[in-house]
Amino acid sequence: MNNTESEWKPAPTDPETLRRVRVAVKATASAADVARLRSFIVQEAKGIIPHEVRGGVWMHLLRVNSDEVYAETSDQFAKRAMESVRDDNSKEQILKDVTRTRPSLETFKQSHVRNALTKLLSLFCQRQGVSYIQGFNELLVPFLLLDDVGQNPRLVYALYSAFLKSFVPWVLDSAEHKVFEVLKRAFRYFGRLLLYFDPNLFWMLDSYFMTPDIYATSWLVTIFARNFTVEATYALWDLLLLEDNALSTYFFAVALILSKRDEILTCDESHLPEILMNMSATTVEEVHRLWKIGNELRVAQTPPSFQRLMASRLLRPLEKANASTLNAAKSLAGAVTVQTTLEDIMPGGPLHFFTWDCRPNEIVRCGKIAQAAVLPLDALRNADDLIKANRGNEVEQELDQAVEMNRTLSGSSHICLIGSGEPELDDLDVNPLALRLTQEGIPCVSTLRGGFKEVMSSMDNGNPDNVEFVDLDRKSMQEAIMRRTKKSSPSAKRKDAKEKYVSYLSEKSDAEVKEVLNSMLTSRQLVSRPIVLPSADANLFTTMSQVENASPAKVPSYFTALSPRHALRSVVLSASWLESVCKID
Repeated sequence: MNNTESEWKPAPTDPETLRRVRVAVKATASAADVARLRSFIVQEAKGIIPHEVRGGVWMHLLRVNSDEVYAETSDQFAKRAMESVRDDNSKEQILKDVTRTRPSLETFKQSHVRNALTKLLSLFCQRQGVSYIQGFNELLVPFLLLDDVGQNPRLVYALYSAFLKSFVPWVLDSAEHKVFEVLKRAFRYFGRLLLYFDPNLFWMLDSYFMTPDIYATSWLVTIFARNFTVEATYALWDLLLLEDNALSTYFFAVALILSKRDEILTCDESHLPEILMNMSATTVEEVHRLWKIGNELRVAQTPPSFQRLMASRLLRPLEKANASTLNAAKSLAGAVTVQTTLEDIMPGGPLHFFTWDCRPNEIVRCGKIAQAAVLPLDALRNADDLIKANRGNEVEQELDQAVEMNRTLSGSSHICLIGSGEPELDDLDVNPLALRLTQEGIPCVSTLRGGFKEVMSSMDNGNPDNVEFVDLDRKSMQEAIMRRTKKSSPSAKRKDAKEKYVSYLSEKSDAEVKEVLNSMLTSRQLVSRPIVLPSADANLFTTMSQVENASPAKVPSYFTALSPRHALRSVVLSASWLESVCKID
């Protein structure tokens, strides 16, 4: 949070620019007029809304109907706002946060401003039927400081409500636990974006357990209002409203952390939390520069299907997801990287993909996509151990060769790996390979959602209709898959290795277990990062305080390495044990 911010006194807007914007605002009535207003401000005002008319412009961009706002008289609104300040409506927490709001600004030390904050926040929670969440206060600040409508509580409330519904709709769930479920989901999708664009940075942060929930909470909850000055917040929110795409927040966040890449990669480990917590854009020019980078990542570098999945799971959380969306989210949970669809990778799409068919040779011989090159992974597929140190040279040589082949594509193509679509088989080739490529710093690596199995299903449904197959024999392919699945079931050798691994850990002290597991994770001595969970009957804890306060009876004495197809997402360390939260939805 910016606690050293000085009072913001914006300079007057150029008179001619201001006049033209006012004319455009007055001429805005229909949806088509709003589109023209957006275009005018982007092209003629360079994406900067004059502060003298910002509130009026925002009303159009947020589709706030002034007639509906004024249907409630000022006296009625004031009375209802006052009555909403109650003990059973988060009064205590709201009052605490109001006193902490923008402490360096004299405006927010004034009693009437604090009273307005308290009443508006209380009324919002009451009318929306939601619990107060820390950050609501920061989101309200920019609306109270609007030059043209900031003194009108009804308009401030209407703008605030409309903004939250458009750009952080998940906070409006009446069930507080569901709000935090979506927030955790947001961290995971943001993490996938960072892994896609800069795997070296992602894995460096991951090795120090600097997961997005540690540094990006205020970014995503307050849309940077807590982190930026008022001027920078206005600059960002202007662009966000003009773009009218709430996902832009996530791509701006990626652009921000990428802008600090060199500092993060070279800093002392002890300074890393401070650097991450204090990341900010301090000027309007910097906000616009980062916005341009983030917008380029969203429009020209991110698979459209992944954006659609993000929009469905993050921007429409109150709607019941359809089966297709739920299946896509479940598939992503078992993948190592971003996932793409057949429509993404076909020629003529917005992105250029180089596609690898990673299935076993006996299955590939029964049919493949014409555009996909075959990548041999037989040694990896037949390996009997997940631990890197225990694998033979043949496996390492095969993986190294795959890495070098893909490194030549870096920067010119996105990379899509096609697996069989059978979890038992994909765990042995496409998922470990995807992980290895990202750990070697190769960006824009994805796996095809549903693998070749989904390709066949799409063909049956006639979508898309431009897929060209080579040597397709569906009956022989299904027989080959069945043979391979049976062959790939855990061998006695693999079972023995797992039992020895678990036994080895169970014989160690808690401190030794933590040291072994931490060493394996940070040195990346795994083909695929395992899920390390306590025994099945132990409670799972999600915060450090819960772990440290747990009774000894609930702290397990051993750990079990589960399927590598579940990616390790969030790690909690304590003096007794290491626990990871693995499911992504």
